[in-house]
Amino acid sequence: MSLINAIYTRQSVDRIDSISVESQVEYCKKEAAGGSVKVYTDKGYSGKNVDRPAFQELMLDIQSGKVRRVIVYRLDRISRSVLDFANVVDMFQKYGVDFVSTMEKFDTGTPIGKAMLMIVMIFAQLERETIQQRVVDAYRSRSKRGFYMGGKIPYGFRLTEITMDGVRTKMYESMPKEAEIVQRIFAMYAEPQTSLGDVARYLASCEIKNQKGDPFTRSRIRDMVINPCYVRADYRLYEFFQAQGTELVNRPEDFIGANGAYLYSGTGGRRKTLSLQGQILVLAPHEGLIQSDIWIKCRSKCLKNAGAARPVKAKATWLAGKIKCAECGYALSVKIYHCKTKADNRYYLCSHKYSGVGCNFSSLDADLVDEIVFEEMRKKLEEFGTLTKRKRECAGLQAIKMKVRVEEIDQDIRSLLDKIPFANETVMEYINDRVAELDGKKKELCAEAEQLMEWNDYSFDGLTGYLNRWEKVSVKDRVTIVDQLVESVIASREKIRINWKI
Repeated sequence: MSLINAIYTRQSVDRIDSISVESQVEYCKKEAAGGSVKVYTDKGYSGKNVDRPAFQELMLDIQSGKVRRVIVYRLDRISRSVLDFANVVDMFQKYGVDFVSTMEKFDTGTPIGKAMLMIVMIFAQLERETIQQRVVDAYRSRSKRGFYMGGKIPYGFRLTEITMDGVRTKMYESMPKEAEIVQRIFAMYAEPQTSLGDVARYLASCEIKNQKGDPFTRSRIRDMVINPCYVRADYRLYEFFQAQGTELVNRPEDFIGANGAYLYSGTGGRRKTLSLQGQILVLAPHEGLIQSDIWIKCRSKCLKNAGAARPVKAKATWLAGKIKCAECGYALSVKIYHCKTKADNRYYLCSHKYSGVGCNFSSLDADLVDEIVFEEMRKKLEEFGTLTKRKRECAGLQAIKMKVRVEEIDQDIRSLLDKIPFANETVMEYINDRVAELDGKKKELCAEAEQLMEWNDYSFDGLTGYLNRWEKVSVKDRVTIVDQLVESVIASREKIRINWKI
């Protein structure tokens, strides 16, 4: 089968100054050089897009391998859109079809025609990227104003229409029954010994299903507990995201403990499930469901578990997930050796010892290690228990004063930064040094204030009461208590080192 020369003509309207399709055909036939010709004509169709019957027929014939060359009277007969034209030329190249324009002397079968094609493609790529950037800019602008940007509706919410800044949009509205389930999920996962699998199994036992009527999976629960749309965003949440390197759109004073929040991907390219650095947090118009301290516990737990193994279950020790090997840093697990004539023996072993790489860690008597850690916890609580009620109140007042000083430092920094456009080299050097000095002081004050607030928040008497009746406390409750006091326990035969949270 011989390939044809396809002549394409288009005329949107009949006007005195417009060239007819018949005249276009005559001009194009001169370029066909006597070969087999087929004419495709769209009369009464605009060149704003390529949605034209004859043109679509031409494209089908090209894809069927029937066309050798496409000839037009002028480039705009194909399309007036550079982007559409570039896509059409991509199709021509894909199927080995030459393209000729009689008026512009544009022939991709010649070197100069190929050069012209490259120029057209460059401008088409520029237009593509410009359009993409406009879309991204518009998305970022709307998202930073707290508008609903679409996507899957989180469990526990439905959509309701609202008007924000004179623009009609939508927002989340909580559904009471589902909201109770959401709160139960967060409360469970905030417990240090509870895994995502535990929560999923609990929901399955209660026959609680998701929006689609399917059982909750671990990944679905994880997506829930890391989503800030559920949190009641207060200043503690602001500080949490600020410490994680998140871009915070709203001011600190806007975090009043009522609204939920939206988390958008930033420019860092990292997944939101693995890192919060470079992401964008915006306060949302809807009301949150979860207190910030519980949400932060769940989110921090997911961040810590992102590259870790499955959580250690607290069955044989209340130090599960806390106790680490001093040699390699891997978790210690408990091995129980059953004896017929006496009580079972419990030993801590390094989980990395038999992994193929090996570890020089020797086994430790688990009962002895637990006793040492318990006594250290008792001493630690006695140390902090000496703080009288009045001292605790003073600590809280001092922390508040520090927070006020931090706000004053922020104002000083902003004032210095406002002077940058008018500063010479000497003044700029002073501004940089002063801002660095103020920023360092701010970080010190924030750390001290946070520590004072933590001291003030703890109910030491309650924790001491649990330690006094330790033998009657369940392993699950022991794990919860330890999690409030201990960050980690580094163990070896020579030394037990405890990293405290208080």
